[in-house]
Amino acid sequence: MAAVCVCLPACVFLLAARRRLLVVTVDGYSMRPTLESGDRVLVRRVPVTRARAGTIAVLRQPAGPGTLLPLPPEAVEEGGRIYTIKRVSAVPGDRIPDHVGPGTMLTPGDTVPAGHLLVLGDNPDRSIDSRQLGLIPAEYFVGVVARRITS
Repeated sequence: MAAVCVCLPACVFLLAARRRLLVVTVDGYSMRPTLESGDRVLVRRVPVTRARAGTIAVLRQPAGPGTLLPLPPEAVEEGGRIYTIKRVSAVPGDRIPDHVGPGTMLTPGDTVPAGHLLVLGDNPDRSIDSRQLGLIPAEYFVGVVARRITS
C-alpha cells in the first residue's frame, strides 16, 4: 500500500503536466530556418489571450478533410490530431503588416479583429498560412512553443 501512496503524487504531476504541455514533431519546411523538419518542440498550452506577435504558435489545422483547402505539407499529426506551427504576426487590435502585401486575402493596415490571429510561416515560399487562408479563428489556437527539445 505504501508504494501506491508514493506513486500517486507522481501520477498526479504527470497528468497535470500532460494537460499543460504537448510535444510536437515538425514535419515540413514552413518555419525554416527557425525550425527544421524533424525538430521536436515543447508546446505550452495557454489561452489565446497569451499569444503575442513574434511567438511561435501551434494551431489545430484549420484545413483538411471536409474543407476546401488541402492540408499543407507542414501539418503535423500527433496523437490523432493535426497541428500546424506558425509565427504569430498580429493579434486582435494589431495592424496587418505591410509585408503581408498585395495578392493575399489580407489588406495591409487593416486591424485584426477580436477572435482572430494573423499567422505566417518563416519560409513564405513553403508555407500555407494567413496569406492564403486569411485570418485564423482564435479557436484553433493550442499554445506557444516553449522551446526546441531536439533537432
